Amino acid sequence: MTRKKFIAEAAKYIILAVKLNEKARNKGIPSLEDELEDLDDEDLKYALRRVVDGVAPKPIDEILSNRIAFEKDEYTRRYKTILKRAALGIQEGLNSHTLFHVLVSYAGLTPAEEKVIEREFVGNEE
Repeated sequence: MTRKKFIAEAAKYIILAVKLNEKARNKGIPSLEDELEDLDDEDLKYALRRVVDGVAPKPIDEILSNRIAFEKDEYTRRYKTILKRAALGIQEGLNSHTLFHVLVSYAGLTPAEEKVIEREFVGNEE
């Protein structure tokens, strides 16, 4: 995965994760069931399926960490780590601002790149 593609994909899924987090916080984790089939990332779908099914965080973390460990590409590992942390953050019920900043911290972005994603995040809150 190139850095450019990584940034685009990470931004897309960070914003999506925050939206899903808001839905889970407002309507409960089971409400995410409706969203699962529309997800086009199989790893995120897998992780959120476990969250909706009530699987404890530790096995979810372990399974996804093991999958990430086998990835050879650095950007793919970072991307999948963001997805894993998104699912676990949703499960934890993190505040959306906190979740956003936690996820962005995994990306290793420049301050300018982070600002672009943050503007999109703020734009989606309104």
